[in-house]
Amino acid sequence: MKKLFLFIYLVGVVGCIGYSQSLSLSNENGPVANNAYVDVLGYPTDDEIVVEMNVTNNTADTLPVMLKKVELSMVPGTASMFCWGLCYSPSVFVSPDPLMIGGNSTNTGDFSGHYLPSGYSGMSVIRYVFYDERNPSDSVCFNTNFHAYGVGFEEQPAANTLSAYPNPANGNVTISYSGPEAGNLVIRNVLGTKVKEIATGKASGKVTVSVSDLASGIYFYSFVANDKVISTKKLVVK
Repeated sequence: MKKLFLFIYLVGVVGCIGYSQSLSLSNENGPVANNAYVDVLGYPTDDEIVVEMNVTNNTADTLPVMLKKVELSMVPGTASMFCWGLCYSPSVFVSPDPLMIGGNSTNTGDFSGHYLPSGYSGMSVIRYVFYDERNPSDSVCFNTNFHAYGVGFEEQPAANTLSAYPNPANGNVTISYSGPEAGNLVIRNVLGTKVKEIATGKASGKVTVSVSDLASGIYFYSFVANDKVISTKKLVVK
């Protein structure tokens, strides 16, 4: 029994080893790859920021599917909880009971991950692992970047604009910005760590930034004025 619990723990902490032959994930945008990262944006003042996911049983048999939550990186003072049929408190990391998913069926509406920013700005990363209770190695997972920096991609007021070209960038990127007052441009990595900050001294304009010193991957650039995030968008560095 100890070996079984240890194995489940390692699957959650290290990642999804291999690919589940029985389970797959999808959301409103279509299929979600195993161990993929999903970005969800909100405000530090939100009561909660929520991610949802569908779980499909690709076999002909009914499967007892468990869920494990792994808090990979949390902003101090924040918390998380999840619903898997029932909703559990932040102290619960593994669902007490499985949900039964019928053969060749998709469970929709029973899973949701809830991030509680509690007024703290930043990004937290949480992994959700779904696995067959009888065979924990048969698992599939996804990771959620919960952003609580301010205005989201689709929620930016028309007066505030932000764009980057080229994107993906390799070498230099030119960022165009416009906000209500003078501010700074801030670039953060997927863990929410600030990697660059450029003082513009203006409410609008263009700035060319070297990204040659950044590792390839996904970043987020923001226009910040008076300690308030005006807008945020995604930047890919090759």
